[in-house]
Amino acid sequence: MRMTRLTTAVLATALGFTGALVTGSSAGASAQLACQYKVVWPTAGVYENPNPNSVVVKTKHAGDIVGASTCEGAGYNEYSYAMVTTDAAADGRGWMRVEALVQI
Repeated sequence: MRMTRLTTAVLATALGFTGALVTGSSAGASAQLACQYKVVWPTAGVYENPNPNSVVVKTKHAGDIVGASTCEGAGYNEYSYAMVTTDAAADGRGWMRVEALVQI
């Protein structure tokens, strides 16, 4: 039991120093994002791909904070999309309409 606790403590310290440790706090996780956005539409879809015909994998609401480690965007006809991080997308990258977001 003591060895398990010691191993866990050493592993948590090592991962914390490398930046690989994920905390339970949404404030701590969002602080690591390079691009952060606040949702301004009452509801806004997170798409699997940056196009309006793509599957909506998640829905965000006004006031929600979203973001990604890079500031990547894409366009489809007259629509512009910002990349956001999400566990709901197969590759961990979701896309939201830029009009639904304000950068913070």
